[in-house]
Amino acid sequence: MSRPLKPNLSPNASPEPSSTMITTCANKFVDQVEFESHVRDAIQRASNPQVLVYTKVSSLWAEQTVDSINQTRDGYSTRKNYNSFTQVLRITIMPTVLHDCVQTWWRLSEIAMRDTGDLTGYEQAQIETLVGTTLEFQSGPYRCSRKEPDFFIRAKNDALPSLVMESGWSESWNHLMDDMSLLLVGGDGAINAVVILSWQLNRRTRLVSGFVELYVRDRSGMPMLRQREDVFPAPPSNPNSPTT
Repeated sequence: MSRPLKPNLSPNASPEPSSTMITTCANKFVDQVEFESHVRDAIQRASNPQVLVYTKVSSLWAEQTVDSINQTRDGYSTRKNYNSFTQVLRITIMPTVLHDCVQTWWRLSEIAMRDTGDLTGYEQAQIETLVGTTLEFQSGPYRCSRKEPDFFIRAKNDALPSLVMESGWSESWNHLMDDMSLLLVGGDGAINAVVILSWQLNRRTRLVSGFVELYVRDRSGMPMLRQREDVFPAPPSNPNSPTT
């Protein structure tokens, strides 16, 4: 069970950034069967949260491997992401509270919007909020990509969400940026915004800090940074700013 995220970690705490990230090139495997066997074995042997990163993975290998994992109980303890443009398959084993904090954030924001009248009961009933659900991308440079976001919001009956939220440690920043590009460009206009939360541990002071960035598409359809805010530890409140 993961610990709650705290701004000040005790000297004896085991901070989540120590979670292992293991990178392996798919070229070392003879065929897809051997590759899948290696992935499945790594998932089943894991006893702590970790991230498996496989490079130079073909779309066919990724599709078959992810489908196979999702047909077993291993699918429930992992989040799989395949980027066909970068040919990287990333599997997060035992997602932690850091990945799930966006769920609490949205719940509190939803309550606040209901209280202020910015969100009606009817509007709330028309949206779905999902965690780790597989999104498939069918066209463009990200064709055959798969993404299981930490959190997303979509209108009922829509295949793709309008808003996606991702959270991770600073060590995974490049992967978070690749995810953001996949979602905004690969979504073919359906995904309007991506929120990225990045957390960093100062190993000397044992302090955790975090910031949030909002990305949208520019007029040419390419990702652009719209807004950035420090969120953790909580900045001093501004009496002139909204409460949500």
